[in-house]
Amino acid sequence: MLGGGVARGIAHIGVLKVFEKHKVPIDYIAAVSSGAMVGAAYAAGLELRLIEEIALRIKWGKIVKITFFRPGFVSTAAIEELVIKYIGDIKFSELKIPTAVVAADIKSGDPIVIASGRVARAVAASSAVPGIFAPEEIQHHFLVDGGLGDNLPVDVVKKMGANFTIAVDVVPAKPIHTLPRDPFQMYGRAFDIVMHKLSVEQRKKADILIDPYIEEDIWHLDLHKAKRLIAAGENSANRVINRIKRKLGI
Repeated sequence: MLGGGVARGIAHIGVLKVFEKHKVPIDYIAAVSSGAMVGAAYAAGLELRLIEEIALRIKWGKIVKITFFRPGFVSTAAIEELVIKYIGDIKFSELKIPTAVVAADIKSGDPIVIASGRVARAVAASSAVPGIFAPEEIQHHFLVDGGLGDNLPVDVVKKMGANFTIAVDVVPAKPIHTLPRDPFQMYGRAFDIVMHKLSVEQRKKADILIDPYIEEDIWHLDLHKAKRLIAAGENSANRVINRIKRKLGI
């Protein structure tokens, strides 16, 4: 499972690099928000080196498209276009690894699992941070960031058929060192606290929990720290890789 965390989702790339190096098989992917961006690209067959290159040069200008008269300042269209640019406008049935993307219904608050239809649209819906991005309407649901419903979908991937689960939670459990400097950082910190509390039980259910650690505070908009985030993902995965290999007999 690849959890959400806005910029911190880049750490998933480092985890996947370690898995690929040690030939850890990935049979299913359940992902949320920025984790869904990485997971969808990987499941589509995009090489990790290319995913890493994209992460190292991506800017918010490529993700943001201003909208008016909707419940959000930013449309999800730019996210959808970004996904299509790199993996095409494909359907879930065309992915090389079975994948499910989790979003949250802003009306009911329920997590909504998407495993069919257009991948780019599902990823955009799962990444729509409420109040900033406008909701995405799919199958009569008005969907926003999946972190509000289920940021670490262990149960989802088990229902897909997984009997050994590895969860990557990029939302920091540690206290921050400095107070937020602006409204965006304050909002992001509040969102992190909610997501972490909602993920407590799911963290316990995973067979292996990977919790990338960076000493410095990483805020939601810190895309420029991609190199450090990827390294943190690699370091955290390397700490548990021998345990994973023993469990899987590889």
